[in-house]
Amino acid sequence: MASSFLSKSDFKSAYDCSAKLYYRKLSYPTTLQDNEYMAFLADSGFMVEYIAKAQFPSGVDLTNERDPHSAFAKTREILAESEDAVVFEGGFIHGKFYARADILHRKGKELHLIEVKSSSVNAAEGEDRLETFLTRDRKVKAGWKPYLIDVSYQQHVLSLAFPDFKIVPWLWVVNSGAQMTENETAGRFSIVRTKDDIKSRPVVRYDGEVEALQKTKMLARLKVDVITEILMPEVIQKANELAAMLDTNGRVQRPSISIQDNYKLCRKCEYRFPIGKEPLQHGFSECWGDLANVRPHILDLHRVGQIGSTKVDDPVPLVLSRRKASLLDLREDQLGSPGAYTERRRIQWQHSANQGSEHLPDKLREELAKFEVSPGYPFHFIDFEACDVVLPHHAGLRPYERVAFQWSCHTLDKNGKLDPDEWLNTEHQFPNFKFAEALKRRLGDEGTVLVWSPYEQTTLRMILDQIHAWMATAPDQALEVAGLQSPHEIEELAAWIDGLLGQEDAKGKRGPSPRIRDLHKLALAHYFHPTMLGRTSIKAVLPAVWNQSEPLRSHPWFQDYQKSDADGSVMDPYKTLPPLPLGGDGEDDEDVVREGTGAIRIYQELVFWDGVDVQYRKNRETLLKQYCKLDTAAMVMIWAHWTGKIS
Repeated sequence: MASSFLSKSDFKSAYDCSAKLYYRKLSYPTTLQDNEYMAFLADSGFMVEYIAKAQFPSGVDLTNERDPHSAFAKTREILAESEDAVVFEGGFIHGKFYARADILHRKGKELHLIEVKSSSVNAAEGEDRLETFLTRDRKVKAGWKPYLIDVSYQQHVLSLAFPDFKIVPWLWVVNSGAQMTENETAGRFSIVRTKDDIKSRPVVRYDGEVEALQKTKMLARLKVDVITEILMPEVIQKANELAAMLDTNGRVQRPSISIQDNYKLCRKCEYRFPIGKEPLQHGFSECWGDLANVRPHILDLHRVGQIGSTKVDDPVPLVLSRRKASLLDLREDQLGSPGAYTERRRIQWQHSANQGSEHLPDKLREELAKFEVSPGYPFHFIDFEACDVVLPHHAGLRPYERVAFQWSCHTLDKNGKLDPDEWLNTEHQFPNFKFAEALKRRLGDEGTVLVWSPYEQTTLRMILDQIHAWMATAPDQALEVAGLQSPHEIEELAAWIDGLLGQEDAKGKRGPSPRIRDLHKLALAHYFHPTMLGRTSIKAVLPAVWNQSEPLRSHPWFQDYQKSDADGSVMDPYKTLPPLPLGGDGEDDEDVVREGTGAIRIYQELVFWDGVDVQYRKNRETLLKQYCKLDTAAMVMIWAHWTGKIS
């Protein structure tokens, strides 16, 4: 039976939609389960939380106290013992409300409530940066609101549970402007989960001196009492509304939800599963009823939530109120104001009827043909893998400062010869300058560089900034990590990156690159396949063209990816990548990399785990190389299908 308390996690989950409380309490499946990216973010948060708690050496940890009543009793007991008491994961209850705080610090008659998050601001330690959280008209910024309603709910429950104390709320986040010492690098930390309870809160292990963390500059300590005062009325109202759904026996009432008023939330709801992957308990289906099964679904229309604007009424609620939910139930003149997104919706709308059809216009091929003239051959299809992790891998870097550890390139010459190449860092040293130097040798000064997003250009801009910064402050170290002999060589590397990116104007804004061309822009503007729905990522476009083109699948360049599943359906090439054993705990559990978060995790194990068997190290290298190689091969496949040049 579900807990009769409205926990902090319950409140955060159901804040925007009360139906989520019902599904959460009854343990309905969600898309967040086994989500590697969400787990990766959570692990980052646990490490930051460890550093925050290290500021209070005398703190008493109640993490393992699972029973709410016992946690509350022990929290009261600890806070009563001293006027300077500190509790980690302290629990507090009032009626149906229950919350646990990362850190509770009693200072006399004040209780300082400290919520720790791995989000970042560029702020001096102790600086009160309310403008970080508020718009000009004193509204809480959308990006920060989930964290601040979290703090507000805790403050509300804490004030009810401890009415004799003044509650002072804090949000401790990461100061992205601080340089990290060796004590704060990711390699110092490890996350340990028990196999018996993989979903439980993990243990953070730290192999350095905890006392050194007390001198950290990475924490921005922000008092947020002004913000919680703004939010408190709506937080209290929502808390009371959700608590009323629960009875003392742990039963939860199903709320009545208006889908036409909430459709924007429904579109990305964690209880909505992709077509054909719906579980037996499917929250989205229960909310939407028969409208959940309509195809093509209106929620799969490209950026459907942005059709309405100050100039254009949103037509979706009216369509839903009429018990219709196909994107074809919209008229063509109801797709939004003129612009790129509306044109994209129009392409999807026009080619979704009767199970849909591929849209591959002559205009797309004309745009691609221009590349053959300028910048011309060879065509270099490139993809980067990089880390933007909260605790950097190397001392001297800032939180979330990018580390580029791998690139892949498929080069196609004018005679139709395809040549793959790759570079992967396997050393402990900062890799960015060697990464760029190897890329420079590969790309040279001629040809078209094809990408599938601005990510590669953004990464190169960051590396260029790093070169300038290191040469200004530590030139000998810059040369060492670049593997170069003279300042002239690294200056040449910087000049090459600068030329590849395009010229800067007087304000530092770069013009178009003379060589880099983004295939995603062409996909967005011109290409559609019904299996893509409203998506245009390479992970959506590749399966579409792969299924569409038998000549592509049988081509010698790509035939290694031609496989079928148990029912004979053509497999997505990413799902054909073979898993390999990684070792550990005496077992040969196999794993495979099919997305960026997995690549970061395997890279960290490859470079920073000492004592890994040689074969298991090689397996990790293989997993990274086969994934990144497919990312650039995917671009070649898409280009070949679009142009018709698959011979």
